[in-house]
Amino acid sequence: MLAGPTVSIRTMRRALSHTIGSLTAAVAADIERSDDDRAFFAAEQAKLEPLAAQLKAVYLALDEHDLGAGEIQQATVEIGDEVLDRGVRAANARTKLALRGKAGLDATHAFGQRIDDLTGAPIASEPAAVLAAVGRMNDLPPFDEKAAIQADLTARANKQEEFLKARDDGHAARTRLASEGARLVVESALALASLKGSLDARFPRQRAYVGGFFLDVASKASRKRGAAEEPDGG
Repeated sequence: MLAGPTVSIRTMRRALSHTIGSLTAAVAADIERSDDDRAFFAAEQAKLEPLAAQLKAVYLALDEHDLGAGEIQQATVEIGDEVLDRGVRAANARTKLALRGKAGLDATHAFGQRIDDLTGAPIASEPAAVLAAVGRMNDLPPFDEKAAIQADLTARANKQEEFLKARDDGHAARTRLASEGARLVVESALALASLKGSLDARFPRQRAYVGGFFLDVASKASRKRGAAEEPDGG
């Protein structure tokens, strides 16, 4: 089965490599072919090589992102979330201690009845929730560490928002790469199908010969079923 428009970028790279290699080999090794045949093989090879080069570039860029910047960006967000959680818990504890015995609103006004509701918020929305808590601290009675706690939480939340934006930007760039890869896979599948049609027309009744130019991407089980259902020959 030919590599179709829904295969992975990696599989299509293998399929193109197989066909390009087979065309190159046919020019060099198939002494029974005419000069016109060899010119045809070379021309078809030249059509496929740019697609193979573009797919390689996209594949390597995706791999570099996934194993490099993407990994770092995700890990940074996760560690940033832990750092923000630690700051929130410390701020809540310090505020409770500072306001103990004082009249007026207490720490729950800023941080809620359950601190876990704040630290357990979705990673993407927690920085905004923390900044809202910082704002509510303005309603609390004055105490010595109040400004310092607000400044610390604000810095942690803002830093986490920077980390989240970097990760989101990375995701967006990866999505664009993946879309380009999908487009190239479709274009490559059409090119391979067109080549097969041309080879079938040029070498009628030579199914095995033509088939050798293409990577069979069917599963082993599918190939076995096909062999059982369709006799050899032709």
